[in-house]
Amino acid sequence: YKLLEQIGEGGFGLVYRVQQQQPVERQVALKIIKPGMDTKQVIARFEAEEQALARMDHACIAHVFDAGATASGRPYFVMELVEGIPITRYCDEQQLTIRARLELFIQVCQAVQHAHQKGVIHRDLKPSNILVALHDGVPLPKIIDFGVAKAIGEPLTDTTLTRQDHLLGTPLYMSPEQIGPGGPDVDTRSDIYSLGVLLYELLTGGAPLDSQQFREAAYDEIRRLICEQEPTRPSAKISSLAAEATTISARRGDTPAHLTRMFRGELDWIVLKALEKDRQRRYETAKDFAKDVERYLHNESVEACPPSAAYRFRKFARRHKMALTAASLVCIA
Repeated sequence: YKLLEQIGEGGFGLVYRVQQQQPVERQVALKIIKPGMDTKQVIARFEAEEQALARMDHACIAHVFDAGATASGRPYFVMELVEGIPITRYCDEQQLTIRARLELFIQVCQAVQHAHQKGVIHRDLKPSNILVALHDGVPLPKIIDFGVAKAIGEPLTDTTLTRQDHLLGTPLYMSPEQIGPGGPDVDTRSDIYSLGVLLYELLTGGAPLDSQQFREAAYDEIRRLICEQEPTRPSAKISSLAAEATTISARRGDTPAHLTRMFRGELDWIVLKALEKDRQRRYETAKDFAKDVERYLHNESVEACPPSAAYRFRKFARRHKMALTAASLVCIA
């Protein structure tokens, strides 16, 4: 493999565009551990990513071709070269309609479902890890970077996702159980939450929680935001953007008023179901999530529905427990 140029960099690995010279000539991507980073823990995580990718065979997931080590002992693996751009950027640059965005999103859900069926939870689904490129003139999303993946039932590695001084993953897309006070406790529904954040961003142009707050907040505040702060409904998000709403709507070939009406109801319900803090209330599988989006596109009844008044009151009571207790004591007095 002849290294041509560096095209990516992660916490412990470098990604290069390379020219494979034998047994066939082609351009591929090669990921290698950074110099000086080859500790036992990092090598275990690196090998786990290689194993995760090797388990899967799906058109929307990057394929692994080869693996090995350099003369100095630095491990590497060779994978499909994905020459695409982040899914959100692609959709905006192409000014895709809401329907076209949803159709692209369904493909991503199907790829995540395949990973789950192969026993792999991605744990870092975000736009920069879902690249879109044209394949025979048709946009095709590709999921990359399984660097913090977790195996279902058997460990890919003994390293953990979250430590108090360091987060492995992207907080804006993390599920509450990834960063909860009891430590990470994830299953496939954690990826459902991340998909919900992605869908929210594809629809509204922004994440459900304030990205500026995440950049400035300390660890404990980030955890509180993820675990406690409820997201704004997509329809309300568009309504609150003022002048920016016109730009965001234009990128979707629409107007702010029409987008608000389109989101209100079923799309609001679908997104908020995926973003439930309680994973028991989310979609059980990525397939279920995709099916509900398909039902919406086919004008069929969706499974997602608005939360009941009793459920909303319980959530309110948990957030304002002390105030409600005080008010109750005053009323009793």
